[in-house]
Amino acid sequence: MGQKGFTLVELLLALAIGSVITMGTMVSIQQVLIGTDRSNSQVVALADVNRAVMAIKKDLMLTQSANITDIPQSSVRLSWIDYTGFSSDNWTSHSSTYILSGTNLQRTYDGVTSIIGRHIKSVGFTKNGRVISVVITAAGSGASKREKTIEFSAYIRSEGLQE
Repeated sequence: MGQKGFTLVELLLALAIGSVITMGTMVSIQQVLIGTDRSNSQVVALADVNRAVMAIKKDLMLTQSANITDIPQSSVRLSWIDYTGFSSDNWTSHSSTYILSGTNLQRTYDGVTSIIGRHIKSVGFTKNGRVISVVITAAGSGASKREKTIEFSAYIRSEGLQE
């Protein structure tokens, strides 16, 4: 008598092979999703911290004086005079203030406030003579919140017009 169909052993073997293939596929998909989340988080953190650094560096190159708030060291007021006018009547004073508000780094330049960095975890300003040091840390979004920290220093210009 020849019966048509599969035996129990054949069904169990097919089920086991199918389970192994399914598990392998699921693990691969999970690794791709985790890797993508890590990469996206790192890109967000790096972009945020670099955008903030560029704005601060631009102002630091022009700065003649800095007023750093001691507690917490997350705000600074930079000021300078634009000497490009033909006479002292045309010289203009400028200032920018940086404040970390939650996770947004805000820049107020001549009274206009804008957000120059999101997802900023911390920012610190220190002044030693004419050197201002800045440390900025950004944390990306997503499940794996990757962090990026950048440290840099800049000399501030001397007060007054050099002759």
